[in-house]
This record gives sequence, structure tokens and C-alpha cells, in this order.
Amino acid sequence: MSRVSCCLRLGEVPLHLYNITAGFVLLAQQGVIDLRIEKLSKNHQDQLPYNMMEVIINGKTRVLYDVNDGYDNLLKQNQDYVEFMNVLLEKYDFYFKRSFNSFYNSKLRHKEKIYPLGLNYMVTIPGNIAHSPMPQDPLREKIKKIIRKVPLSQYYNGLYRINSFEDIPHKEIDSKILFMARLWDVNGDYEGQISSNKKEERAYINDFRATCIRLCRKEFGDKFYGGVAPSEFAYKNYADIVIEDGKATERNNYLRKVKESAICIATMGLHQSIGWKFAEYVAASKAIVTEELHYEVPGDFRDGQNYLVFKTPEECINQIYTLSNDENYRYQMMINNYRYYHEYVRPDRLVLNSILTILGDEF
Repeated sequence: MSRVSCCLRLGEVPLHLYNITAGFVLLAQQGVIDLRIEKLSKNHQDQLPYNMMEVIINGKTRVLYDVNDGYDNLLKQNQDYVEFMNVLLEKYDFYFKRSFNSFYNSKLRHKEKIYPLGLNYMVTIPGNIAHSPMPQDPLREKIKKIIRKVPLSQYYNGLYRINSFEDIPHKEIDSKILFMARLWDVNGDYEGQISSNKKEERAYINDFRATCIRLCRKEFGDKFYGGVAPSEFAYKNYADIVIEDGKATERNNYLRKVKESAICIATMGLHQSIGWKFAEYVAASKAIVTEELHYEVPGDFRDGQNYLVFKTPEECINQIYTLSNDENYRYQMMINNYRYYHEYVRPDRLVLNSILTILGDEF
């Protein structure tokens, strides 16, 4: 059979989509697909919602990739997600969603079209088409993309390459524990940006993360490294847990901390999302302790095998002890996450899995 033809119709391409475009470029470099890029003009009639990308497979199958945090983050006031997504599902043959929830999907008119995409994080490769400003990118994003091409920039694309995140399981590693997080200003970036419900969600996330960090510092001492990234909001409201070493939160140093740690902690993101941090832990083959997950991913990825779930900060401590006290269990979880990463998370595998879902026996 001839190679699969894939046409990426690129509108606005923000950071969340970099792993998707990277996956397609890698598959083209590997000779798996024939890749064509269509950059949509600024005023093109086909303008997708934020964090979405259209791909045409073999010239006929319309596919939508949606890497948004949840089901409600793009909704207007009083708009229902069912109405919003039904309009999109009418237009596409397949819909791959990062934040996939079977219960939410059960209310959709064409729920059979929607599939779990998998874990998302900002990862890229040399030559990723997403690095270049797109006609539909806002001016601010175009400027940021130019800055990200500069090697001396702290946002340099080269700091986010696939091998920057990857590691193998280490049985001999000391069971160091890591939780570096950020906090969200409950008022957003400007007055009126955040609804009252989302203010409550941000307050919950902030308080939950802060409590976990304080308890871990008290319980594990020097075995634990963690805190929150410096910001005006963090200093004003959570000064006791701000990471004072500014260099520690730089990308290279953060990833070094991840690789030096055996047990990494994750909590719920905005809109109940599975955050980038979680995917980074899987890429680094870590043992993971996480707040309950609200979304589903492809493959055999579950509590007790790839991560341990906690619902309270106190349970977080208990689950850390479960892993730190059992070297063999901890190592097996690392192996499980190493395998899962290479089968479902690496950009080329994530995209290939979606193509296999679409084509089935034809591929």
C-alpha cells in the first residue's frame, strides 16, 4: 500500500499543538506518511477554535485534534459544551480529544466519532513547522515564536526537544521526591476574565498544591524538593512555599530535578485537566503519585500500575510512603511508564496511533 497522505491545515498553532505537529513531521521523516502543509490565511473562512487542528487523511477523511484542557474552557457565558461540540462533530469524521471523558461524551450527538488522544505537553523537534509564525497567530504569539528560535532565550525551542524529557528507569536511584508547581491568580490576567466558578477552581488548586508541599516538606525533609514558581501572586499569598532559587525553575534545571527524582507528584490542572507535568513524568519513566484523574487516555494506563491516586494531601503522603518503602514496586512502575511513553506518548507514536485508529486494517 502507498504511504498515507496527511494534509495539516494550520490556523493558529499555540504551544499545546507542538507535540501534534512534531508527531506528523517525525512520521514524514521516517517515511511513514506523505506530509503536506496548508497554512490558512488570516481571514480564511475555516477558523477553528483555540488549541484545535484539522488534518485531512488520504484526501478525504477529515480529522480534528483537540488539545484543550477540558470541555468548558472555550465556552461563552451560558453556552453548553454539548451544543459547542455537536457543531464540530458534524463537520469531522474523527475527533481526537486530549481531555476525553466518556460520561461527558455520552451526551453528544456523534459520540462514536470521538476518541482519546492521550497525554499532552510542550515538546518539539528541530524543524517543527509549529516554530514558524502562522498567518492566524495573534501578533503577540508571532513575536514569541521568533524569540523561541533564539538559543539564548529561556524559552528556546531547543530546551523542549524530545530527548530533553526522556529517561530510563533507575532501580538504584535514591527515592527522592519532587513537586514543583505554579499557582494561578484567582482574578486572572485582567478584571472579568475569570468566572466565579473558575475563581473557586483556581483557589482550590492553589490551596491543594500548597498543602501538599507543606506536608511533604514536613514529612520528608531533605528527601523532598518542592515549592511554587515565583510570581507576584505567589509571594503575596503563599510566600512560605515560593522557590527562592530562581534558577531552579529554569527549564534545564527543572528537568534535571525530574530525572534525579524517583517519585514525582502531580495535581489537577485547570478545567480538571491532566497537566503537562504528568506527561513529563511519564516521559522520564518516573513513579507517579497523582491527584485523581478526571480524563481518560488510550491504552492500559491505570491506578496501581502507572501511578498511585490520592484525594487528600494526607493520602498523598501515604502513597509516597507506599512507593518509597517498596523499591521493586517503584521500579516496576517506572518500567510501566517507560513502556507506555514509547507506545502512546512520544509525539510520533501518539500521532501514529490516531492514524491507525482512522485507517484500521487499511494501514
